[in-house]
This record gives sequence, C-alpha cells and structure tokens, in this order.
Amino acid sequence: MNLRQIEAFRSVMRLGSMTAAAEVLFTSQPNVSRLISQLEASIGLTLFKRAGVRLIPTQEGQAFFHEVERAYVGLDSLKLSAKNIRNLGTGRLRVAAVPSMGLSVIPKALKTFTDSRPELTVSLHVNSSPTVEQWVKSQFCDIGIVVHPGDVSSQQIELLAMMPAVCVLPRSHRLAANEQITFADLDGETFISLCHGDGTRSLVDGLFEKAGVERVMAVEAQYSAINCEMVALGMGVTLAHPLVAADYQHREIVIRPFKPDILFPTYVIWPPAHARTRLAEEFIETLKMLYETTFKSVI
Repeated sequence: MNLRQIEAFRSVMRLGSMTAAAEVLFTSQPNVSRLISQLEASIGLTLFKRAGVRLIPTQEGQAFFHEVERAYVGLDSLKLSAKNIRNLGTGRLRVAAVPSMGLSVIPKALKTFTDSRPELTVSLHVNSSPTVEQWVKSQFCDIGIVVHPGDVSSQQIELLAMMPAVCVLPRSHRLAANEQITFADLDGETFISLCHGDGTRSLVDGLFEKAGVERVMAVEAQYSAINCEMVALGMGVTLAHPLVAADYQHREIVIRPFKPDILFPTYVIWPPAHARTRLAEEFIETLKMLYETTFKSVI
C-alpha cells in the first residue's frame, strides 16, 4: 500500500467514478483502475463491486474510506501546524525567568505578545539563575531571562537592558518630596534589603559601604517585589529595579531616581544557535519595547 494508491481510492470514493478521479489526479482511467486493484491486493479487501462501468463501494470499502478520511484530517492538521511554524516559529513559547522578572514585567510582555497570536501556547517557568540557565541549555525552555548569568558562553548571552535602580519610599516619608535620592539621604534610614547571598544585595551593600553611609538593616526579603510591598506597608525604604517598582505605583509609595546610578542589568540566555526560534526572537523584541515604555512611565 502506498500514498498514490490511497489517493486514487479516495478520489474515486469522493467523485464517484474512475474517470473523474483520473482527471483530478492528472492520470488515465486505466491507471486509476490499476492503482485500485493494487490497493485491494495489498490490504486484502474488496473495495468496490463492478457493475458494468460503474463502481459500487462495498461495506468494507465504505469502512476503509472512513479510516482514510480520518487519516487525511490528521494530514490537514499537519498542514496547519506547518503554517503555524512558518508564521510563529514552533507555535509554543516556553520562557524561563528569575523571580524579579518573572513576577513583574514578563507576564505583561506575554500578554502583549499573545494578544496578536491567539493560537500561540505559552508557558512561564520561574526559578533561580542557575536553574534558568540549565532549562535553556537542555532546551526545556526556549529562552531565559536572568540578572546574574553564570557559566554561559558568549554566543548564548545577550544584554537585554541596563537600568538604573530607583528608590521606593512610603508616600508619607520625609524624603518623598525630593526629586531624587542619594546615598547621603538614606543615612540612618530603615532599609529593606534583599537577602544575603543575592548578587544585587552584594552590589548595593558594597556601594553604600564605599559611600560611608550606614542604614538600619532591620528587614530583608528574597525578592524585590516583596520589598516593594513592605515599603507600601510603611516598613522602610528600598532600592529596586524600576520595572519591579512599577507594579506598586498604585500603592502608597513614591518612586524616585537614585543618584549616582546603580545599574541593574538583565540578560537573555539563548539555547544553541540551531535551537533558536523566530518566535523567541520576536518575543524578546516585544520585551525590549515594554522595558522602554515601562521605564519611561516610572521616571
């Protein structure tokens, strides 16, 4: 049994005659007859009864035709999948991200991205930078977003954005009227910090020490989003990524530029070149645009 024989059988069943089937298949009527005979011999079924020049499908022929049509539905599905791959990449996007990004800006980017791609399936996986990198290396995820890249080759990492930290304060705070906040302004202030061991915590602590400014380190949390929530509750002040802080603008906080700049980088981790998808590349372009517009709305 081969595809040409199946096509001949399907055409005869759909059109009702070998002559009509021969026309759509661009072949001769005798060749269609030969293909049908070969198919019957191959599968051991009598598909038609011959009544002069007419062909009458047998019960076996009718049953086999139903199975053939089911198979063609599957082929049509493959055609649709191929179209989606041409238009959208794989038709599925799997994004890995560290919590600071996965709990803030990335869901918004995915919303924007999927609005114009209703057939797209997306999944977002959030974990630490080493885990995100491993997910991308193993191709469990199509792309990764991290802030502190580890053992990643230069061909697989790209700087997505470099944004200055902002100071987040309770709306009623004495510094809320300032146009910008400096190290000296925070001397003696209750400061909500990231936990020890976090790369951003080490960076910020080192800069405050170099500036000779002592803060009251009474509260710490694992994620910047939690720190911003505690600021809104009046527990202290914090420095945060502007896109994380943006999610809390509706709360009782103010966001002010911090000077001099403390730059927070964000990186894209790509899989090996052969595994990159156009869909992932288009998503990163959407994410870049969202970074820019959100940053402008905060500062």
